[in-house]
Amino acid sequence: MTDVFGAEFLDRLHSSGAVKNPAPFEALRTTGFPNRRVEAWRYTDLASQLSQSLTPAGLRINQEQSGLFGPNPSADAVEGDALSLLNAAVGGEGFLFEVPAGAKLKPVFARFGPMAPNALVNATNRISVGEGAQAVLVERWGQTDDSWMNSDTAIDVADGGHLIRVILVEDGGNGTQTHRTFTALGENARYDALVVTLGGGLHRIEQHADINKPGAHAGLSAIVLKKGKEHSDFVTNVRHLAEDTTSDQQVRTVVDDEATAVFQGGIKVAQDSQRIEGDQLSRALMLSDRAQAFTKPELEIYADDVKCSHGATVGDLDAEALFYMRARGIDDAAARALLILAFAREPFDALDLPEQVQTMLDGKIQEWLGVAGRFDEMVL
Repeated sequence: MTDVFGAEFLDRLHSSGAVKNPAPFEALRTTGFPNRRVEAWRYTDLASQLSQSLTPAGLRINQEQSGLFGPNPSADAVEGDALSLLNAAVGGEGFLFEVPAGAKLKPVFARFGPMAPNALVNATNRISVGEGAQAVLVERWGQTDDSWMNSDTAIDVADGGHLIRVILVEDGGNGTQTHRTFTALGENARYDALVVTLGGGLHRIEQHADINKPGAHAGLSAIVLKKGKEHSDFVTNVRHLAEDTTSDQQVRTVVDDEATAVFQGGIKVAQDSQRIEGDQLSRALMLSDRAQAFTKPELEIYADDVKCSHGATVGDLDAEALFYMRARGIDDAAARALLILAFAREPFDALDLPEQVQTMLDGKIQEWLGVAGRFDEMVL
């Protein structure tokens, strides 16, 4: 085998008989996994994950509500990054979610996991939204300590379609989750995604969107909550490939203890893609002197009639706001929790989330803060 990063991990996979598709596996043997010398991976190190002896396992789907989920055939593609090749090589079983043209669905909930201990789970998923259709899909990706869940999701939103997608990535232990989404948008189509990450040892979530036709919009938001020694890497790549298109990226990060959170946000405007509006804003709260938050915006613009912006802030809780709340009889812990909750909820404003989805996410954020149920009677 070529001496590449992760060679021993690949040897163990091969000797276990887990490889189902040789072509992508051989491609991965040649390229290896990305290390921190690769610019897109400079903040995230897979060394710990690649040192583990993991057992390949299938995806567990707990279908909470929907008659539209179905099995998706395994992938055998030989193109893509290392994690996509791994996915294709080991099996890539996943789910298929189809919304017929003109359909308007109530919110659909699905839960994936938790996984068995020391499991390597790969999933290749497909989501299609028909012409003029509307859907809200809530995915909950759960994990078991020391396992690794790796997925690719391809989304196609046809002309006039609208998909609101909430991805809740939650771990109770030290698991790893690496997920990539590739979205293609038709004319006047809309894709609004909100990624919420909680717990876990390492999370790397990538959202790639190609805006292919006029009138389309991609909204990519994230709420990242990390503590302990947890690590999150949220990556976006929006490509404006047609005129008269818009995009918006809103990321809110809260890091405590020795946690690390990374946002790598990309906007690319193709030549002759005129009348483009693309906005990107990342805000991070640092609750500990040992916590780290990194933001790396990337704008590539090859057209003239374009309005693109990006901004980033990093700071602590507002001392004046804390004093104001303390002066009105709110104890320090509750005041801090309220400010953090209000900060984390800001991306909600960019999505028309159903009340039941907002309530669920509010509960998850409050659990992370350790104040579950304390503010149920308050309107934030």
